[in-house]
Amino acid sequence: MAFYKFRVRDMIIIALCAAFISLPYFLLMHTPTIMFLHGLMNQINFKPAEKSSDALDSGIEDGSLIGGDKETDLQKANVTDKFEELPGLEKLLIETSMPNKTLIITTLNSAWAKNNTMIDLFLASFQEGDNIAHLVDHLLIVALDQSAFDRCTAIHHHCYRLETEGVDFAAEKFFMSSDYLKMMWRRIDFLRIVLELGYNILFSDADIMWFRDPFPHLSPDADFQIACDHFNGNPTDVKNLPNGGFVFVRSNERTMNFYKFWFDSRLRHPGKHDQDVFNDIKNTKPFARMGLKLEFLDTVYFGGFCEVSQDFEKVCTMHANCCTGLERKLIDLRLTIADWRRFKSMTREEKKEHRIFWQAPKECLHSCKYKALRIMLYTLLVFVCIFCFLGSYWCIFGRPRWMPERIFTRRSPDC
Repeated sequence: MAFYKFRVRDMIIIALCAAFISLPYFLLMHTPTIMFLHGLMNQINFKPAEKSSDALDSGIEDGSLIGGDKETDLQKANVTDKFEELPGLEKLLIETSMPNKTLIITTLNSAWAKNNTMIDLFLASFQEGDNIAHLVDHLLIVALDQSAFDRCTAIHHHCYRLETEGVDFAAEKFFMSSDYLKMMWRRIDFLRIVLELGYNILFSDADIMWFRDPFPHLSPDADFQIACDHFNGNPTDVKNLPNGGFVFVRSNERTMNFYKFWFDSRLRHPGKHDQDVFNDIKNTKPFARMGLKLEFLDTVYFGGFCEVSQDFEKVCTMHANCCTGLERKLIDLRLTIADWRRFKSMTREEKKEHRIFWQAPKECLHSCKYKALRIMLYTLLVFVCIFCFLGSYWCIFGRPRWMPERIFTRRSPDC
């Protein structure tokens, strides 16, 4: 069988085929791309009516959203009204906070509050962790519905019922659904109020397992520190991919103005959740003019399923990120707790001789986004196989009449 003498055009066709084959593998391994595509497919417009985008633009231009000097009496009155809408909050903050006015906050709805589910794992991780059980005394659980509040008061001392008129946060909120977006932005608005009351916040999603005290690994100089889905090694590089599930914020003028700007920026980015909006605004000039000292947390200490921390001697928290569905998260987080217990039970000599690895993520790899990418991969592979079959068919039997001559160029009448 004679060999083809490939021309430049043939090599280009082969290169394109190779690109089609490699693209799905890139998508499967590249977390930022996965999250972008998943969010793009599921975006639902969320357009609150409190303020128009034109009003937001004017606020950015005149500095009212980025500076403390131009705050009007009307704005101060609005803050006072917010405090009146949250009765009992200030007293609860005093009881929960540490002497330096710092407290841990998580949010909870009834789907995550059911018996032997997410909130139980979250609280259990403090007991399983390395001398961090006392931190539960400084944990405020913000319940988003009455059922979650009732369960919270049964298992924890510091619970607050955050009401949102006309919205039911009780059921499980699927990623990027309309209610999910409302829940995320309600959280940002609540944290802003806590900052304005003068309290530092360490916010943690309930699907984060705590194993060590995170405070020694937080920068004493940064105003705002946020965990990462992917950490590039430079804590001040805004190119890091942030994750809003774990955030430490110091209460000062810069952070209060930033949270106002962040919350109002949802109007300029409809259909996006707080994490994506933060990723967009961190590179803007209004953000730079705030002077906010921003740092990203190293995934060696603050890991997750997106980028697992493999150092059991350093890991402080493990987040079930890059995973959709409550049941998938629960399965893998239980594996995470089991691995941590196994590590704690090992002697110092055993830890030196036998390195252990996390079993998770396991079930989370079967999330719908991965299934969609697998379908895409299989479709492209079928396309390539058909492409190669038609080329071989032409080589052996001659070009079919319906196939354009320009697709392949055969140099020899024999194959």
